[in-house]
Amino acid sequence: MVIEASAPGKVILFGEHFVVKGKPAIALALDLRVNVRVDSSNTNTITIYSHNTNSKLEIELGSLKTSGSENLVQLHKIVEVLSSKAKLKPAYIEINSNIPIAAGLGSSASLAVAFTAAYSKFIGLELTREEISRIAFEAEKIVHGKPSGIDNTIATYGGAILYKAGEFSRIKLSDIQSVSLIIADTGITRSTRKAVLRVLELYNKYPEILSLIYDAAERIVVRALGALENGSWPIVGELMNLNHGLLSTIGVSTLELEELVFTARRAGALGAKITGAGMGGSIIALAYSANSSRIAGALREKSKRVIVAGIDSRGLVIRS
Repeated sequence: MVIEASAPGKVILFGEHFVVKGKPAIALALDLRVNVRVDSSNTNTITIYSHNTNSKLEIELGSLKTSGSENLVQLHKIVEVLSSKAKLKPAYIEINSNIPIAAGLGSSASLAVAFTAAYSKFIGLELTREEISRIAFEAEKIVHGKPSGIDNTIATYGGAILYKAGEFSRIKLSDIQSVSLIIADTGITRSTRKAVLRVLELYNKYPEILSLIYDAAERIVVRALGALENGSWPIVGELMNLNHGLLSTIGVSTLELEELVFTARRAGALGAKITGAGMGGSIIALAYSANSSRIAGALREKSKRVIVAGIDSRGLVIRS
């Protein structure tokens, strides 16, 4: 029996940094996916091979001892959890992904969700999506320490989610086929922890000013909910521009990020902003699909890595 599962990546559309003080954020699933294929094996191991990183991890049945790449060690946690629910079976597992690694697009969570779904079904478990997401979250702790749960949730359910103070709710989307998201990377490695601490330091220095900025970020999210539900993409774009201005105000933008944002806007994007922690990393631009090639072309003159993606509405997909 061969089982395949795939799960989408994600971007933070609104609210990064402001969630630290309890404000809401919105995440969107991208139609970039991680695919996991599980096949039978005559060995006494679970052998996992990633084509993207050319890395292999072997897990011995019984002892659950591992050997091989540290890049895949978070998957050992998933196998460990599943071993308490059903008898493990030897398997050969292949990973193929078109989500860039370490780009803030949720690749590790997508892998964890797809791996959990595929291998659990292979050993005869019928897990709910909620259970799959919860197990994937345990793997995310290995990768990120204290993850919010946004990435594994959006990888499981797809579409868009609203996140606030640890709680999630799904957002109804309209007319998603008409738009694309263009991601452009500055090439600057950023530390999420460093960026978060820098913003918190600024907040503690000027709380009477920063609290108003945080309130404005929350109002942007509230307004964006209606625009997303109605398919009012020009309004979503304008709100992205406003959100970018707030992120710039709290000190997480750079010259390179600003250049990409304004390049996208000049080329016809509905809106463009930092996505993620800032101080490097990537920007996202929203565009009507008919204009996405032109905008991507303009961004490629400034960025070595530009990706055009649609919005994923399926979330986790399992095939046998």
